[in-house]
Amino acid sequence: MASDNHSWSIVLFLALLLYYHSIVVTAADQALLDKICKLAQSYDFCLSTLRNDPRTAQADLRGLSLISIAITIDEVRDVSDRLPNIPVPNHPVDQQRKKACQTDYSDALASFQKAYQTSAKGDYWGVIDLVRVGANKAIDCEDIYKRDPISVSPVSTDNHKVIQLAEITLIVIDFLTRH
Repeated sequence: MASDNHSWSIVLFLALLLYYHSIVVTAADQALLDKICKLAQSYDFCLSTLRNDPRTAQADLRGLSLISIAITIDEVRDVSDRLPNIPVPNHPVDQQRKKACQTDYSDALASFQKAYQTSAKGDYWGVIDLVRVGANKAIDCEDIYKRDPISVSPVSTDNHKVIQLAEITLIVIDFLTRH
């Protein structure tokens, strides 16, 4: 009888220990996400982006760098795939702008894919350069519509999202290189 009570005590102790450990790990992860996202222009966008990815819960800073780049790659690929099918007026300027955006997004995709590989190798200074190049391509797609005749990019919301995603990656990389 005493042996059964002792066994249950050990099982209860281990269960409580595992529960406590999971609380501490979760709190640390939440604290890290909070620190990262407080530096972003949109705290809510940053937090929801990282929390919505199931890989985040188990990730350290190196993992978060890869996750943030992977999320950006998915977004850029989605826009790149949709761009050819987005209707624009049959005016030469509109067609030229759309083609420029298609090139920009193709280049951005290549840049973010290379950033992922570079991050996996631990070359975080290289990642910074590649992420900036990729984000600048989304900015170029936005800015081409600010020229005369001024209009709104058909992927303006997407351009801003890519820029915000790139910002998250740059913040994570900053944590990796400074902390």
